[in-house]
Amino acid sequence: MTEKKIHVEVIPQLKDNYSYIIFSLKDKLAIIIDPAESKSIIKYIKKNNLKPGAILLTHHHKDHTAGVKKILDSFSCNVYSPNKDITETTHIIKHNDIIKFDNLCFKIFATPGHTLDHVIYHEYNNNILFSGDTLFRYGCGRVFEGTYKQMLSSLNIINELDDVTEVYCGHEYSLNNLNFLESVFKNNNHLILEKKILKNQIDRNGCTIPFNLGKEKDLNPFLSRKSPFYCSFMKEKKYNDLAMFTYLRDLKNSF
Repeated sequence: MTEKKIHVEVIPQLKDNYSYIIFSLKDKLAIIIDPAESKSIIKYIKKNNLKPGAILLTHHHKDHTAGVKKILDSFSCNVYSPNKDITETTHIIKHNDIIKFDNLCFKIFATPGHTLDHVIYHEYNNNILFSGDTLFRYGCGRVFEGTYKQMLSSLNIINELDDVTEVYCGHEYSLNNLNFLESVFKNNNHLILEKKILKNQIDRNGCTIPFNLGKEKDLNPFLSRKSPFYCSFMKEKKYNDLAMFTYLRDLKNSF
C-alpha cells in the first residue's frame, strides 16, 4: 500500500461553503483553496504547525475570496487567481497553466459558465480536483455570467479526467441536488439507493465531500449523460446533450 503523503482538510464556512487546506505530511507546506472566512483556517494552520505556501482562488465571488486579506495579515504567501481584479492577487493563472509547490502539482483548467473567470485546480500527482462552483455532487453551478453551452463545455473537461479522481467542490448542496434528480427521474432505483448511501454519510460525517468522479459520471446528468436511464430519457425527449443540459438547468433554477 502506497504511503499517504498529503492530506486535504475540509473547512466548513459560512452557511454551506467549503474551503480546503491541502498540505504535505512531510514538510507541512499548505495550500489554501477558496477561503470564504479566515478564522477557522488560521486556527487550523497554527494548531497543526503548517507553513502556508499559497492561496488558490477559483473565481471572484466573495464567498470564495473574502477570507484572503485576513489570512495574509497572519501569513505571507502568494495568491493565485484567474482575475486581476480579485483583491490581493499576486499571480494570474490561465487555462493549461501548471503550478508546483514541492510535491503538489496543479493543472489549471478554465471552466467558464458559473462566472466567466472560473477555473478549477487538478492536483494530478494525487488525483484530486478542486472544482469550485463548476461541479457539485449530483449537480453543477448556476450559470450566472456565461452561457449554458460554455458550462456544458466546462463540465466536459471534467468528464475527461480519470475516474479515480476525488472531487472537492465549493458548497454542501449534495442532498438538495439528489432530491432534484429524484423529482425529474422518478422511482429510479439507482437514485433511491444513492440517497440511502448519502444520508448514512451525512449521519456519520455531517459532510458529503469528497466524492469520486467515476461514480459521479454514472449519477450526475449535468456531468455525463451516458448512463442507460439518462440515455433513455434523452431519446424519449429527442434531446441532444445541450438540450438535455438546458432542460435540467432550467428546472433546477426554480427547484
